[in-house]
Amino acid sequence: MISIVTPVLNGARTIERTLRAMSTQQADFEHIVQDGGSTDGTLEILKRYATQYPLRIFQEKDTGLYDAINRGMNRARGDVLGWINADDFHLPWTLATVQSVLDRNRSVHWITGIPSWYFEDTGLSVTASAAPVFPRSWIAAGWFANGRLGALQQESMFWRRWLWEKAAPTDLMTRYRYAADFHLWKRFAQHADLRTVSSVLSCFTLSSDQISTRFLREYQSECGIPSTRIERALWARLVTRLTSIIQFRQVLKPCAVRR
Repeated sequence: MISIVTPVLNGARTIERTLRAMSTQQADFEHIVQDGGSTDGTLEILKRYATQYPLRIFQEKDTGLYDAINRGMNRARGDVLGWINADDFHLPWTLATVQSVLDRNRSVHWITGIPSWYFEDTGLSVTASAAPVFPRSWIAAGWFANGRLGALQQESMFWRRWLWEKAAPTDLMTRYRYAADFHLWKRFAQHADLRTVSSVLSCFTLSSDQISTRFLREYQSECGIPSTRIERALWARLVTRLTSIIQFRQVLKPCAVRR
């Protein structure tokens, strides 16, 4: 069983896209939505979907994004965990693919997909041209962040429950406001390899008012990246692409998923 957590606060403008995508999943899963006290109609949208698929809704005050995620994870009942924000979305085959890959590869504990981005202003999307490979030692050293080799796409991440419990990330989820996921991946890398599945699993929404755009400097500060040492994006893409080509044998192939 897979548990997916979504934190939200006044997400009426975008959350229906996320919910609609969750309602198409053909897998054994639950979707936990942690609402921090929305007043814009978010709850009304959530209630419309509550009878369409296994959706659990909780409304309570929290201290921010990561605190809400941590609360949701504490309620999760699944063997596999992940979270997706209220403006991003999975693909129709996502959770079935995750179940299939992890069932067939018992030694694999942490997976991601081919990165994909959705441009909210235009309704267009773009997908990376190759399945990237992320060396465990590089993750642990903190090289995968915006301003270095690029951030790991959080909404495409799925991991077995033991890895979350081993990482014991409650301190991270309350200490950081913008980059708790960066520090969580570093902690995960102390215990498991991140394996890439040769399939798009989720789309990250790009918009002008999102937190990752508006607070990039704050994010980089929490990652420990001095502004004077930000590496060039072109060099970063070249390094990760070459590494992916060299280590392509590590990419997991998903089997066909029946609808």
